[in-house]
Amino acid sequence: MHLSSLLSHIHLDFDLQGNDPDITVVTSDSRACKEGAVFAAFSGSHLDGHDFIAQAIANGAVCILAEREVKIDTAGITLIVTSNARAIFAQICGQFWPARPDMIVGVTGTNGKTSTCQYLHQIWRKSAWAATSMGTLGITGIDGHISPSKEELTTQSAEHFFAAIAKQKAKGSSHLAFEASSHGLAQNRLTGLGVNVAVFTNLSHDHLDFHGDMESYFAAKVKLFDDNLLEGGTAIINIDDSYGRKLAEHLSNRPIVLWTVAKDQPADFRMSQFSLQPFGADITIDARGERYNLAIALSGQPQAINAVMAAVAAHASGLPLQDSIGALPSLKAVHGRMEAIHGHPKGARIVVDYAHTPDALRQALDVLRQETSGKLSLVFGCGGDRDSEKRPEMGRIAAEFCDHIYVTDDNPRSEDPALIREAICSACPNAENIDSRDDAIKQAIFALDTGDTLLIAGKGHEMTQTIGTETLPFDDRAQARAAISELVGQEA
Repeated sequence: MHLSSLLSHIHLDFDLQGNDPDITVVTSDSRACKEGAVFAAFSGSHLDGHDFIAQAIANGAVCILAEREVKIDTAGITLIVTSNARAIFAQICGQFWPARPDMIVGVTGTNGKTSTCQYLHQIWRKSAWAATSMGTLGITGIDGHISPSKEELTTQSAEHFFAAIAKQKAKGSSHLAFEASSHGLAQNRLTGLGVNVAVFTNLSHDHLDFHGDMESYFAAKVKLFDDNLLEGGTAIINIDDSYGRKLAEHLSNRPIVLWTVAKDQPADFRMSQFSLQPFGADITIDARGERYNLAIALSGQPQAINAVMAAVAAHASGLPLQDSIGALPSLKAVHGRMEAIHGHPKGARIVVDYAHTPDALRQALDVLRQETSGKLSLVFGCGGDRDSEKRPEMGRIAAEFCDHIYVTDDNPRSEDPALIREAICSACPNAENIDSRDDAIKQAIFALDTGDTLLIAGKGHEMTQTIGTETLPFDDRAQARAAISELVGQEA
């Protein structure tokens, strides 16, 4: 593709410097540049891309997108300067990788994005539709196999995101569900991507270190509906959530289809009954004048709502309602989302969940408290270099629900792990403070008795732990299974 074609939709002033080279790569990483590259320079919290422009040109870049004026001594380089460089870059990426599945569903919210996308992917596959999902777990392809993303981000940078969806299209994917993070939306990584269906799960305290306050956090989520949802598309909103009701009101005059989902509010699709069962739950869904009574093998009301949201999204994507709702009993739990770890010699229940926000932790503990006849224990920590305000709040929630609490390290990153644990323990002073996460998991499992439940929260599906500058292998599920095996061996 020639540079002029790539930039034809960009309404900015720029000079092609008398040439129109073929573009071979579009990137924000100067190391990935080669002859014929477009390089985007962004100012970041740790690095400034403008410092790497000379390296990008030396590696072959022929066009530079920058956020401020820069001096370029090399002849023949096209320079584009704009304060909206991230959005322009996303549009360029969309032009460079234009192929995408015909049906695109974006899911945003604090909690439930991964589960909703994965459940939607399962429903589509049950209908023999070639489906892909992208998000925290990675890329789930049309064969159901999960492969890692290029970056460990819920919503990848624009170059990796658009390249990935084009690759999935080339593999035959007709349907795509993706997680739209508040960071990705605020940083305009999705600019230019039209979505057919946009889903809002909920909003609660998280990422305020980045957004500053809840209103700014909410505004980032709204961008999926204002900027990406196509006219005539469908918005699906959980109005049990107060921000969901606010979003529904905000969208009431747009030329879109607006469907509401709830349990406790009148809604287009209402889970009117929910009853916990040993296998999961019995639920009743009222929709379009019909009542559906179903059994699902998922733990807790939040997962049931996520499943209903997925079924409604599947219906919005073209699946008959009776087929989308009828697929719910076949859904399987998502890795690290209320995932049961079996085998404790005393029959104690062990659950691993990604709950890393106050609201998610509260919901998970509330479900398990109702289902536990004995004592409820919790192993958890909080990540470093992230929203610090939620640490004592999560400690208070732990103290409210749990009989035994083990505060340990999550991903401390560059922060002092002891200080993170102290901030949590300030609100749950009776907790055991254990720095080693594997030791905390082992101690908690060894202390369980018949009728007890243990929640291991915060990391879920993750298979690494970041301490300082090192990222080491670590899997809560594997650690739990190892502890169970050791305990079984001792009791044999």
